[in-house]
Amino acid sequence: MATVVLLKVLHYVSLFLAGGLGVANVMLFKNHQKAGMPPAPPVQKTMMTLARLGLIAIVILWLTGIPLTYKVYGSFDLGWPFHLKLFGSTVLLAAVAFFNLNITKKAKAGIPPSPKVMKVVPPIARTSLVLVLIGVAVLTTSV
Repeated sequence: MATVVLLKVLHYVSLFLAGGLGVANVMLFKNHQKAGMPPAPPVQKTMMTLARLGLIAIVILWLTGIPLTYKVYGSFDLGWPFHLKLFGSTVLLAAVAFFNLNITKKAKAGIPPSPKVMKVVPPIARTSLVLVLIGVAVLTTSV
């Protein structure tokens, strides 16, 4: 039981961290976009740090979620809600990984993040999170 509790705590902390970092990054970009100016180099560096920490948090979610599934349920054969959650989690991981690669490439070239990428990634991330939450809500409801 102690293992499950530890995995859940790490899972939940990573979940909150990933969500907060994603929101912070989008807010930074949107405020600069509204002001009509690219983020200054220190802000770009902060955005890169937020994105990397977000990716690490999502990886920790996966690293804790897999053993949690086995410890709590015994298998991955949990029906469509669980598979919806996994699909949303996979899309989210892919979007955040792509975002990290893109901003790293741009930073090395000394240019601000691509507005197209900054416009496309947040809705993909939000949609994938909604899928995850729907999957979790249905999976953990026993009515």
